[in-house]
Amino acid sequence: MWRTWCSVLFPFFLISVTSAKPNIIVFLVDDLGIADLGCFGNDTIKTPNIDRLAEEGARLRHDVMPDSICTPNRAALLTGRYPIRSGLASDEGQPRMFLSASASGGLPQNETTFAEIASAAGYKTGIIGKWHLGLHLSSNSDFHFHPLKQGFHYFYGLPLTNLRTCESGQYLINLVYPGLNPKNILASASVIVATLYIFYLTGLLDKSVFIFNATISLLICFAITGWLTIPQRLNCFVLKNYEVVEQPTILENLTIRFTDEAVNFIRANKESPFLLYMSFAKVHTALFNTRPFTDHSDHGRYGDNVEEMDWSVGQIMAVVQELGLKENTFVYFTSDNGPHLEEISDTGEYHGGWHGIYKGGKGQCWDGGVRMPTVVSWPGHIPAGISLDKLTSSMDLLPTIAKLTGADLPEDRVIDGKDLLPLLTNMRQESSHDFIFHYCGNQVHAVRYHPKNTDAVWKAHFMTPKWNEGTDSCIGKGVCGCHGDEVNMHDSPLLYNMTDDPAESSPIPVNMPKYKELMKDIYPALKKHKESVESVPTQLGRMQNFVHPMLQMCCNFPYCTCTETGRELEHYPKDV
Repeated sequence: MWRTWCSVLFPFFLISVTSAKPNIIVFLVDDLGIADLGCFGNDTIKTPNIDRLAEEGARLRHDVMPDSICTPNRAALLTGRYPIRSGLASDEGQPRMFLSASASGGLPQNETTFAEIASAAGYKTGIIGKWHLGLHLSSNSDFHFHPLKQGFHYFYGLPLTNLRTCESGQYLINLVYPGLNPKNILASASVIVATLYIFYLTGLLDKSVFIFNATISLLICFAITGWLTIPQRLNCFVLKNYEVVEQPTILENLTIRFTDEAVNFIRANKESPFLLYMSFAKVHTALFNTRPFTDHSDHGRYGDNVEEMDWSVGQIMAVVQELGLKENTFVYFTSDNGPHLEEISDTGEYHGGWHGIYKGGKGQCWDGGVRMPTVVSWPGHIPAGISLDKLTSSMDLLPTIAKLTGADLPEDRVIDGKDLLPLLTNMRQESSHDFIFHYCGNQVHAVRYHPKNTDAVWKAHFMTPKWNEGTDSCIGKGVCGCHGDEVNMHDSPLLYNMTDDPAESSPIPVNMPKYKELMKDIYPALKKHKESVESVPTQLGRMQNFVHPMLQMCCNFPYCTCTETGRELEHYPKDV
């Protein structure tokens, strides 16, 4: 009798097991270079945990972002759409990302994120770390662009990003005035007061003139110092859902706290399918790390930060393993853009990442800026240790998550990404993308083309950034520009065979028949794409990126100072 029941029930049991919705973990690193990981060729920075993910899954070796800077790329990752469709593409003279926590722009609520898709499918969704897609629209309590209004059930992290202002002694204004910081200002004031005192002792100044000038010098010093430290408090704070729990941000143990929050989220939701979006503040400057990771690597502070980030990935995946969830967890690891080549510390130490054989970096549409070190793992579904050279994009994540969760894609808008699962599970090896367009602001700087029934991928550059002589960076600008005098316009686009020449070192001669044949396909595709982009309100205009005092969050008005309790700095990793 039991055999009869087993034969009847087993097919239903098998269906329920094989159709179980997988958990989803998305790791997004900030400014990581494609050559910073062991699994992508680095043999001096230690990344064993990410390398293990690659050994258990797939390396996507031709995975690209549509832009080359954080805010628009994060929108593309979440929505599966080119950021210009969301209004997150800047015009000439406008910032390409949000620079203030009190900006009035952000990811529009009418966009559909992968968190909304997963949430509607019964998933518990959480984001830990950096958001950088807006916060408020009209008041400092509307939270119009907050992650919890975009499909996430839980948020702990930075509403803006990790800026230089978030580390004591590091200021955005140093990009223009490198010597302008409190230490130098105080030293200058001390020299002035000492000089005035010598003049007084030698009789060149009387007492009242000395006191007056010394007082004025000190007041100016304190005023400038105070003005420099204000952005640290206003832009650098930690939110837990809607509450400011720390202001300004204590960076030193921030990665520890993010890791703890991620681990706790997984433990709390282990009984139901969950989606965790782990969005690291690393390895964006200002660089920071806990004491066990100081001098941990062979590549200075930057290497230390990469290795601590890898440690965090390991801690999170260890909990997944401990809870018996590994076989049913889809993991996607990538960066938001390439290395920030212009990042040089006050002491002359390079604080950016490595682009390997590729050209350019963050802010540029050369492959050093848009090709990502992407790893995808799902044991039992994705073959272990495979490398895929087919053309893929970060925009593919949303349709892939839709397929994983059993949800339908929105039908009222263009979705630019493609489902990765057929490629990852080896059911189909052909790339789904014929064209991928690379934006800098609201301009298409380059187009990547994969002709059907061929193995080759081609790339045409219509505009390229103007570099500092002898480098492939735009030093002095902070990040390369997109328009006007900051770019080289190419009437005959630079065309590269990305399959044979991934370093973009030898453009195809314009007079070759192959050049004309390919451009004959690329020009109409670019025109068609531009026609598909509907006009929407800009989110990165001057007014949207302006500092709006009424949108500023402050945990202890008027001081805007508070420290999260129970998260002391002594909480460090014990085993690194």
